[in-house]
Amino acid sequence: MKKLLALVALFACVATLSAATADTKPPVLGTGSIAGTITDSVTNAPIAGAKVTAGMCGQNATTGDDGTYVIEGLAAGDYTVKAMKCGEYAMKAYPEPVHVADGQNVTGIDIALAPMGGGGEGSISGTVYDKATNAPIAGAKVMAGGCMRSAMTADDGTYTISGLADGSYTVRAMKDGYKCATYPDAVVIENGGAVTGINFYLVGTSNRALY
Repeated sequence: MKKLLALVALFACVATLSAATADTKPPVLGTGSIAGTITDSVTNAPIAGAKVTAGMCGQNATTGDDGTYVIEGLAAGDYTVKAMKCGEYAMKAYPEPVHVADGQNVTGIDIALAPMGGGGEGSISGTVYDKATNAPIAGAKVMAGGCMRSAMTADDGTYTISGLADGSYTVRAMKDGYKCATYPDAVVIENGGAVTGINFYLVGTSNRALY
């Protein structure tokens, strides 16, 4: 009987903890906020449903029908603010870090996004190599931006990701048997330009001496 009562008490405790966990919201980092409006860089019209992020902790907000957003729960500090809308607009970062003091509500952090409609005229190209041998890697996948536009490398390791709108892109390369790599700097396309020389040197997953 004592064992039965103990089991009942244990199950009740687990159920209580599960319910509490289900109702728990992500922790609020602070009481500051960042707000602004996201617009179309061509028409100046507000963009609804764009995602805006602040910093590296996943703090984000989605714009309303009028293009406005508010990212709340921010601790004091400097934040990189980025906005994007997959399939329609290229990701773009606010030109400078946004400083939030303790409890401060920072407004006017507006970003104009370049539309992807019909495809942009910009491109990113380069070559993917094996770091150990310097040999070109064929069949590697190279991705650009939060919407992951991509291209595969040719036999000589070269790739070109085309149809990119103006904006700032994070570029990554990967292939089975190699460690995924991210280009160290954001790649910026302006005025439909072609950015070349974005090269990668991938480390083989079996070559642990190079980690």
